[in-house]
Amino acid sequence: MTHTAFARSEAKAAAKELLRGIVTALCLPVDAHGDVDEAGLRHDIRYCLDVLGASGLYINGNFQHYWLLTIAQRRRVIEIAADEVAGAVPIINRCAAASPRQAIELAAHTRDLGVPFIDLVPPDPQFVGTDTAVVVRYFAQIAAGTDLGVIVFHTPRVGYTMGPELLAEIAEIPNVCGIKNGMPLEHTNAVRDLVGDSILVVDPIEQRCLTNMLEFGQQVIFTGDNALFDTAADQPFRRYVEAARAGRAQEARRLADALTPVRDVHQRWIRDRWQASGLIPISTFKYWTGQLGMTGGPTPGPLPELTTDEQAELRAELEFVGLIRD
Repeated sequence: MTHTAFARSEAKAAAKELLRGIVTALCLPVDAHGDVDEAGLRHDIRYCLDVLGASGLYINGNFQHYWLLTIAQRRRVIEIAADEVAGAVPIINRCAAASPRQAIELAAHTRDLGVPFIDLVPPDPQFVGTDTAVVVRYFAQIAAGTDLGVIVFHTPRVGYTMGPELLAEIAEIPNVCGIKNGMPLEHTNAVRDLVGDSILVVDPIEQRCLTNMLEFGQQVIFTGDNALFDTAADQPFRRYVEAARAGRAQEARRLADALTPVRDVHQRWIRDRWQASGLIPISTFKYWTGQLGMTGGPTPGPLPELTTDEQAELRAELEFVGLIRD
């Protein structure tokens, strides 16, 4: 089975076959006007593939601030990604839109590029209220309008959460092939109990990755954290995931434990700030990855930049834990 040669009815099997290891969600380089830095994006995609060893790419996601882009920009971003990847690894393209018709149009463009999977987020609560039937029909309508595999990103950041039973109902849609579940582990495991091995259920939190892989059989993680944890000099995140997937539990635990100092910096600068403000820390992610070899660059307005003092403090911490070695 190739990255694109499957029918709607084969999407679930295709996802389980093709999506393994680390599917990397990268930032979007932009210029001072907020326009896509195409050369920078190509550089970063090559970095993800050639340096980080990503087994797939997550495009137009949260860290690519898709909500600040025009539809034309979103289409151009996936065009560049598909061209640069050239089928080497599977791509997931976020086609989330308030209008199901717009999401279907984005999916059609995605399919024309040979990209096999799309990602959707739940509809805005101000439009659907508490009517769960509308939520199911929203996903069903979009899924029926494409033969690509559909991955649902469930996160409380959209303004509400869905219970395991509702997610299991959505999982029955023929080409819904994965749920990226940004919820506590107990919730994710409840979903797994209901859907069995019919679709991928992915916990995207790195801190739980080893547990999910060794104890609950998770085969892939969708994350940008490998761009923060791994460098050209060493890729301990990639290596511990590979070891876990191969059943080398002792090796995987040793590699994961060695990341504790880096994980602590990540907790302070990314997770704690995100939790405290609700604002995705894109400027932090951009600066951090820019220090390690990716493009970095400006953060588009109205999102804030790190201050000069914050940049200096973060760089000092990255040097202290050995990510930057001058």
